[in-house]
Amino acid sequence: MSQVASAISQKETDKSIAWRYSLAGERDLRIDFMRGIALVMMVVAHTEVMSIFNIFSWERFGLTTGAEGFVILSGFMLGMLNRVRLQKAVLLTVGWGLYLRAWKIYQVNIIIIVSFLLLRYFPFINAFEVTHFTDRFSGTSWSLYPLTPQIKETWFNIILYLQIGPHQTQILGLYIFLLLLSPLFLGMLQKGHVYPLLGVSLLIYGCWQRWPVRVMPCEFEFAFPLLAWQFIFVLGMCCGWYKAELISFARTPPGKVAVAALVFIALILAFVAQNHTNPFMPPALLMHVIPPAEFNAFYHTWAAKNGLGPVRILNDISLMVTIYLLLTWCWRPLNWLAGWFLIPLGQRSLYTFILHVYIVLAVSQLVTFDLWHQAWIVNTLIHAVALGVLWLMAKYRVAARWIPN
Repeated sequence: MSQVASAISQKETDKSIAWRYSLAGERDLRIDFMRGIALVMMVVAHTEVMSIFNIFSWERFGLTTGAEGFVILSGFMLGMLNRVRLQKAVLLTVGWGLYLRAWKIYQVNIIIIVSFLLLRYFPFINAFEVTHFTDRFSGTSWSLYPLTPQIKETWFNIILYLQIGPHQTQILGLYIFLLLLSPLFLGMLQKGHVYPLLGVSLLIYGCWQRWPVRVMPCEFEFAFPLLAWQFIFVLGMCCGWYKAELISFARTPPGKVAVAALVFIALILAFVAQNHTNPFMPPALLMHVIPPAEFNAFYHTWAAKNGLGPVRILNDISLMVTIYLLLTWCWRPLNWLAGWFLIPLGQRSLYTFILHVYIVLAVSQLVTFDLWHQAWIVNTLIHAVALGVLWLMAKYRVAARWIPN
């Protein structure tokens, strides 16, 4: 009997090992998988029709969005890759490469702004959804481009200072400034000053929470205030820089306790998210355990989206650790199920994100964006086609020569 039990136990152990992530190489496909998830969440959010994709992506597994994932994982990749680069090159060389990358993304951002400015004048193209921001709950819209004639100098200023443009790509402006600051962050990490870096970043974040100010005239400051969002970027960069040390720590008894605590926090906040007061979500999918007034007070005070409430940041980190752990343990089935789709998107996340705004424009020519109209089958098909087109373009690198990644 004991031999049978031992054989069964050994079989289960072998199965667990067979499922685990064991790919060697410089690139961690689990990070690409997670970047793909963040990208899908953002594309679904910006293609504003209510589908099955929303049920699984709209703050359903926590009080998080794809935007935070995009910023954190961008910082993570910069920290992880540049630690290796700085072993072979000086900081000045690496920093110059980051400045050139920021300049290229800035140029692309200008092209996006100007292209939609010009598309407005074509009578057969309806550019409303990319030139306006609409509150789907009230139906109120705000123009993101000037409604009155402007003199030439004004046009130069508002374009060059990124004061206008589609709300779907505002985060690119934030990313440009974070890239410009990255050599400073990398220099501190190279000298081992990780705690001063995190401390100053946290202090800036805390001051912004108490005294919110806009330090840039750019449009992105409304949705992604630099002084708040820099913290999760720095946090991601530090984690990427010390990835090997963090993984080693996670295997120690204190590390296992820390990982277990983060998973527990992720589960608790996933439960909290099931009590969301999102008016577009079918009531049958929500739990209604926490009274709406109490949830809203908690959400807007501690988990605010634009201002990055502290609970939201805690949820971001705990959920990412949980997903990374899940991908490590169950890599083979999850990779077979969704890796073929998510990994190409994640590996070309910036490229795909830049292109997605034009896909949003194309979809808006065919359907009316409306989150109240819950035509589940049609809307799910719309999201699937939009994501499929982006996947094909990323897979076959359409126009990759001109679009940065």
